[in-house]
Amino acid sequence: MSSKDVVIRSTGISKSIFIISLVIVAAASGVAGYFVPVLLKQSSSVITINGAGSSFVFPLMSAINANYTASNPNVQVNYQSAGSGAGITDFSTRIVDFGATDAPLTGGSLGQRANITRDTGTPLTIPESIGAVAIAFNVKGVATGLKLNATVAAMIFQGNITQWNDPIIANMNSGVTLPSSTITVVHRSDSSGTSFIFSSWLNSSNAHYPWKLKVSKTPNWAGSTQATYLSLPQNVGVAGGVQQNPNTIGYVELNYVLSTTPQMYYASVLNGAGSAYVLPSLTTSTNAVNNSTASLPTGDGDWSKVTLLNAPGGSSYSIVSFTYVLVFKELSVVPGMTQAKAQAFVNYLWFLVHSGQDQATKLSFVALPFAVVTIDEATIRTITYNSATLHS
Repeated sequence: MSSKDVVIRSTGISKSIFIISLVIVAAASGVAGYFVPVLLKQSSSVITINGAGSSFVFPLMSAINANYTASNPNVQVNYQSAGSGAGITDFSTRIVDFGATDAPLTGGSLGQRANITRDTGTPLTIPESIGAVAIAFNVKGVATGLKLNATVAAMIFQGNITQWNDPIIANMNSGVTLPSSTITVVHRSDSSGTSFIFSSWLNSSNAHYPWKLKVSKTPNWAGSTQATYLSLPQNVGVAGGVQQNPNTIGYVELNYVLSTTPQMYYASVLNGAGSAYVLPSLTTSTNAVNNSTASLPTGDGDWSKVTLLNAPGGSSYSIVSFTYVLVFKELSVVPGMTQAKAQAFVNYLWFLVHSGQDQATKLSFVALPFAVVTIDEATIRTITYNSATLHS
């Protein structure tokens, strides 16, 4: 069967409904004042910090921003979940004060980092969270026990395997009854850091089948003539597409599957050592971070080669990644920036990588390790406004 971006039904969890579910999760977790900043009115005396980008990190950013405003009522942080590609674009064109992305700026002389530096000013990369990508599925009669490795996942997501009961899937899932139904792959329609993370894993050394649709924020889904696809925007859209349509599979940040009602199901994934299948969780994501051998650059350096994928350790989950905030080293290049706003912005960034991390584990993100916080501290201390340091 050949099908391109077939719309099975008009679907997707609306952002409003998903926000309500996050309010419930946050309240149960003790996250005070969880809200979406753009829904609130503000007085003229309030300083507004605008950011946009990653939907992967939206649940955590919303919780952190709410708690920051609760302690600093004169500062409102307006964060728009627009996808990592939009976050990088809005940052580089200075539409927002900061961008958030799960895919670091590309390196090299023709990469995004070099272009932004040449055109505007030095971009700084601040790791602000660590999360996992889950492979969610909706197969009648299969609630738990589905196992996948990077090889089989690559074959499914690019259409080399198109039926749920294909022998390749069945052989690695003995005891699981799989239907003779066509697999519908739900993928991101927007430029997405989650797509970048997931396609990077599908193309990693652990995949023993060629991934032909690009490692990218926008994989070449049109390059497959066999797969049945459902294309939807943002993590919340993919989660809704899997949840509401039978025989589907998709990739979403872990919190989106854990926070959804009714319950969603997700696969265990072969670990980096090839010795065990591991479910995504806060514990297994933390194991991946603790076992990672990634070498980390400075904030003004090239982060494009940094990866936490396929970390060593028998209980490390394989699809784990940093997410990043992008800011300019010299804030005066941002339109509308003032001394007061620049100071408030830097104070917020300091909170983000320190007290803000208290919200991470409550929402299934890994709190930043001490070594990463130390790099972030040094980076934030380099930020200036009209050449004056804002945090000593």
